[in-house]
Amino acid sequence: MTLKQALISGCALALLSVEAQAQDQGTAAPQPAAAPQPTTPPAAEQPAATVIPAPANTRKISGKVLDALTNDGLPLTRVIIKGTTKGVETELDGSFTLDVPKGPVTLLFSSQDHKDREVTVGANRNEVTVSLDATFVEEMVVVGRASEVARKNLANSVASVNSEELNRAPASTVDQALQGKVAGANIQSNSGAPGGGMQLKLRGVSTINGTTAPLYVIDGIIVSDVAIASGVYQVTESVRGSNPSPTQDNQVNRIADLNPNDIESIEVLKGASAAAIYGSKASNGVVIITTKRGKAGAGPRVDVTQRLGMYSLSNTLGARRFSSAEEAREAFGPKGEQFYTPTFYDHERQLAGRRDLSYETLASVSGSAGDTRYFASAMVKDDKGIIANTGYQKQSFRLNLGQKIGSDIEVNTSANLVHSLGSRGLTNNDNANVTYLMVLAGTPSFVDLTSASDGLYPSNPFLSNGSNPLQTAALVTNDEDVWRLMGSADAVWNAYKSESQNFRVLANVGVDRFQQKNSLLFPPDLAFQQVLERPGVSLYGTSDVLNLNTGVNVVHNYKPVGGGLSATTSAGFQFEQRSMDSVYVNSRGLTGGQPNVSSGTQVGVLQNRQLVRDRGLYLQEEMLLLDEKLTLVGAVRGEQSSNNGDPNKFFFYPKVATAYRLTPFHPAINEFKIRAAYGETGNQPLYGYKFIGLATNSNIEGQGGFVTTGVVGSKDIRPERQREIELGVDTLLFNGNAVVELTVYQRTISDLLLQRALAPSTGYTTELFNGGEMRNRGVEAMLQVTPVRQDNGFEWTSTATFTLNRSKITDMPVPDFIVGGFGTSLGSFRIEEGASATQIVGNAGLDENGECCVVKKIGDTEPDFRVGFSNTLKYGDFGLSFLLDWQQGSDIINLTRYLYDAASNSPDYLTGGKARQELIKTHAAAYLEDATFLKLREVTFTYTLPQSAVSSIPGVKSARLSISGRNLLTFTNYSGLDPEVSNFGNQAIARNIDVAPFPPSRSFWTSLDVGF
Repeated sequence: MTLKQALISGCALALLSVEAQAQDQGTAAPQPAAAPQPTTPPAAEQPAATVIPAPANTRKISGKVLDALTNDGLPLTRVIIKGTTKGVETELDGSFTLDVPKGPVTLLFSSQDHKDREVTVGANRNEVTVSLDATFVEEMVVVGRASEVARKNLANSVASVNSEELNRAPASTVDQALQGKVAGANIQSNSGAPGGGMQLKLRGVSTINGTTAPLYVIDGIIVSDVAIASGVYQVTESVRGSNPSPTQDNQVNRIADLNPNDIESIEVLKGASAAAIYGSKASNGVVIITTKRGKAGAGPRVDVTQRLGMYSLSNTLGARRFSSAEEAREAFGPKGEQFYTPTFYDHERQLAGRRDLSYETLASVSGSAGDTRYFASAMVKDDKGIIANTGYQKQSFRLNLGQKIGSDIEVNTSANLVHSLGSRGLTNNDNANVTYLMVLAGTPSFVDLTSASDGLYPSNPFLSNGSNPLQTAALVTNDEDVWRLMGSADAVWNAYKSESQNFRVLANVGVDRFQQKNSLLFPPDLAFQQVLERPGVSLYGTSDVLNLNTGVNVVHNYKPVGGGLSATTSAGFQFEQRSMDSVYVNSRGLTGGQPNVSSGTQVGVLQNRQLVRDRGLYLQEEMLLLDEKLTLVGAVRGEQSSNNGDPNKFFFYPKVATAYRLTPFHPAINEFKIRAAYGETGNQPLYGYKFIGLATNSNIEGQGGFVTTGVVGSKDIRPERQREIELGVDTLLFNGNAVVELTVYQRTISDLLLQRALAPSTGYTTELFNGGEMRNRGVEAMLQVTPVRQDNGFEWTSTATFTLNRSKITDMPVPDFIVGGFGTSLGSFRIEEGASATQIVGNAGLDENGECCVVKKIGDTEPDFRVGFSNTLKYGDFGLSFLLDWQQGSDIINLTRYLYDAASNSPDYLTGGKARQELIKTHAAAYLEDATFLKLREVTFTYTLPQSAVSSIPGVKSARLSISGRNLLTFTNYSGLDPEVSNFGNQAIARNIDVAPFPPSRSFWTSLDVGF
């Protein structure tokens, strides 16, 4: 165990120790002051205690009432014997004991904010556990910077995911835990590397050259989700040629740092009508995350979870099996015949067959003491990768406090310290023949690459640089070390309150500070280093990121005594600053193999700094009319940013929305609401788009000089503008046993961030400017049903989500242009007026003159549709949940298959590879494949230990065992490793390119959850 792990584990143990003391002290009876006591007779003269037996015609039933979503005990729940007034209220942990008549009995359960439930208890049952559903119409949803509204009155489509849904099966990152659970979201894994690297896209593509990630807001504070390149491209040379973007470095977006187990709920604002209040940072949607807090009036609660599991390789590409030396010679020339043996070596499983034990330890303490609410958690996690020297370690500590000061002021603070270490291996595209699958593509399966008894690896005779991927995995270091502190504080002052109105002032401040260190070492012993003039490379990169947030909001609520009207007016001001400072050191020719960057004979340095300041103010009005049947919402936000050409110019983002709840017109309908909304958001120019690019590392006869990069910024550069219309219907059926949400939308994005060529006489090559327009149209649907709910404790809840989106370039002021890919001979992405924004174009045969080649659309990365299907079944103490994720359509450019075919090494080379190699000469579609898949994302089986067994253990209130799996099964016709892969993970358009990725894995877990 490392020092960091020991510190975090020590924090967890300290939390448990303090809580145990608090429980002991809390249960001690208060001792009154000394007072005269009446004289008591000697013990021998005292009458014996009388035991009153239960009446012969009654029996005792004990049980527990739980929240159906969180499995938390529900205190103060009323339990009544049907047909009588006899009953009890549950304790703070939801437990109760009740004397009932002999024989079967029906109990009525009722709790505030939960649906009533009636349960029949058989004559032979003395224990019962009952789950109550939260009242759907009372769920509160954030609709502004400082206001919220009941879901029944919501005028926008907002997806919500609670803690129980998020954490049914262990997930490395928050975005991985969200896969398949949000209608309108396309969450794609860039590769199988441990520690993250996923992309969340809401309602289709919304930009060509701008920021693609949604805005993440945690407890009211905007946090960074930046993905910073490791610098490995300096060895792999992946940026050489037509794709200079370092996004090929298999980057990690930093929302991966958050501990999913700390989250209480997630709300996803998918469209401009919902997200307009966040202005020019909300074009890609907003993800609002609320972390757990202690509950007022709740007693102390301690939860501990221990998970053990493993990751295993879930798919392989396979390699050609050679039956003779002649066949080997035909494929690999004389060397093939020279090294041929009839032995088959499964290089992929030798590389990625590791199944080491992984673990995760979680502990939390929550509750309240007087006017103080608290929640503290600690986590230690160690995920072992399937390749040597890969894995993901994380330690996290969180403390959330809430304090009431008098009757009018409440203060909340939050602090989250996170440390993570991701070992990423060496994968993806490269132009130096060094990454794992790039090398294996050209290595025949009859060559033994394993190490000898002395630990030395043989050089690969089939590559000119001798690269051996097993040696590379054993010796290369590619570590990403992150320390992060996220802190926030907010205060609410109830300045005025009367019977009909109140006025509140809210202030908040937040900081998000992290340092990312990338340490990469390629020792001189590596075969592909020994052929270089300066063998041995050490790379060191450090990036310091700081986000600051502060704001003041005022909220006025007006609700006259007579009812019929409710109005909430809110206004506020925000200031946000984000900075990043990245420094990379490249050291080659390591003296004596020493890893320090100062040990190299050739050292290079690169630095990149950014500083952005934003200021914004807003005004919002929400009204509920006609006895809360009609909702009206209007808002406008004005914003300035230093990224704009004119940093002092205000850009305004309005929104209007309305919803009407119809009187139920059928006995099966409990709620029926129609809604409509319009909103505008923006996407800021990237840093530096308003400046002329300068290359400061040039020199003239040894003297330093400034040379332009050829790129000219624009003094008029401004945010992209997104306008969206959304229409929807929400309905609640069969007394809450069915919920239906349907949404259609059209979003138009104008003032796109584009580039255009300049005349050579200007002295520049490219100019950045705003222009053009694209459109997205789509449909989203959600259906949740509870088809079975029986008195014997069996319950089945099923949820399905549906997503469909279509994009189109409606105006383009520049000629068609390519934005990614490896040329039309293999497939590229072309922006073209009148075409889909995500189309793939490529060679499609000879032209009418017999020359190569006609270039036209051959595919599209946008899926036909996506469906998520989750189910939860409960029976007594047993539970089963599973999630299916279905993507229909979408196309992938499978260049990994191309590499294997080009080396005559694909498993089906004789029956298919030869033909594909011939076809690719004129048709790029030879390596275009369908990305349709159906995945078993999650499955979890749980067993809750009976209360009678748990209560026998001192201090233990609950215990649960579970077995879980993630990504266990994939059904697809795709020939590659994973149909979700994307070599250019963080690009907006050029996705779905498969080039030698990190192999995918499935995970298996056993967990023990104990509550104290």
